[in-house]
Amino acid sequence: MRTLVSAFALGGLLLAATTWADTPIYKWIDSQGVVHYSTEPHGSDSKPISVVNTGNGLPNPSTAPAAASASGKASADASLVMPQPADSPACKAGRDRLFRYLHADSLYQVDSSGQKQKLSVEDMQKALDEARDYVQQACGPGGGQ
Repeated sequence: MRTLVSAFALGGLLLAATTWADTPIYKWIDSQGVVHYSTEPHGSDSKPISVVNTGNGLPNPSTAPAAASASGKASADASLVMPQPADSPACKAGRDRLFRYLHADSLYQVDSSGQKQKLSVEDMQKALDEARDYVQQACGPGGGQ
């Protein structure tokens, strides 16, 4: 009898897992230009996206942006963005910001009229260096390692 109950429970878990795995993810951009993701569509401009989970928490360093790879900082960046259990809120925020900067196609600043202006390659590199410095300061020597 226990085996039968266990088999039904396992079957239910497997069914739930496959249902969750097939849940679509929608992406939309709000009026301020902020990108959002959800399992429910929001408005007519929500678009379903394909998410592939490779089981790796961080992207492969070979997919890091050219600026980081060219300067030999890709492996150091991977350790800087790796969360640690003892991270302070400031450290977590710094790691998150650096991660987003490293994986952005472009970085922007908002001008006095509220318009986004794309940063030059030099300014983007400066922003990345500042984000790295912040993580090292907020998380301690070695970025919290």
